[in-house]
Amino acid sequence: MKRIGLFGGSFDPIHKGHIDIAKEALKQLRLDEIQFIPTKHNPWKIQTNTTTENRIQMIQIALSDIPNMNINTIELNRSDNEKNYTIDTLRLLKEKNPHIQYYYIMGMDQAILFHKWKAAKEISEIVQLVTFQRGGYDQKQDNIEKYHFIVLENVPIYASSSEIRNGHIEMLDPKVLQYITRNGLYLEGIVSIKMKEKRWKHTCSVANLAREIAEANHLNAQQAYIAGMFHDIAKEMKYDESLKIMQEHFPEYVDK
Repeated sequence: MKRIGLFGGSFDPIHKGHIDIAKEALKQLRLDEIQFIPTKHNPWKIQTNTTTENRIQMIQIALSDIPNMNINTIELNRSDNEKNYTIDTLRLLKEKNPHIQYYYIMGMDQAILFHKWKAAKEISEIVQLVTFQRGGYDQKQDNIEKYHFIVLENVPIYASSSEIRNGHIEMLDPKVLQYITRNGLYLEGIVSIKMKEKRWKHTCSVANLAREIAEANHLNAQQAYIAGMFHDIAKEMKYDESLKIMQEHFPEYVDK
């Protein structure tokens, strides 16, 4: 029987922690593959911070060089615009693929709250539940035993998508970061950590004005916004750090 791990989430954006956990699950549970399932309307969240297309693109980029991992758009393909619940997705998957053993993966933060999920008991009967350790959460929880969770043996994960949106880009795959910057995603948060509040507010103002000027002149508004967001990015950078970047990328201008 084929064994498939299901990893659901907003992935807004996908980060190294997601990939590390998926690799651990593949190895420890001896799975045939991992399917990332981006949510369309997460019942636990008001909204996502970027478009569905952008989230799909970032997942595809992050998984491009990793075997046995792919994206499953079953929730995004729904025609309605209602909140989607995990139980609905799992019922549909089992109906289509009754001979596949599914393992549903979630963080310890969600395992603790699992009793609040819609049809929690039925979910635990349809799939094998799996949880991974997150920093700050005790794995000795009633739900672990009650719903027969497998607990992965992993280094506790501290990375979160919200922290990335607030500037901690070290958690990103470089190719995903490149996509984010080229498409102007999450830039206010990313830039804010690089400068003091006064300069950050100035930067956001310049970026928004640049976008308005571009729109008024029928130019690329997104490119203007990105240029505005990055125009002061190195003003508060340490000299040694900026010199290293110049020597690596623009050595001919170091002495200018």
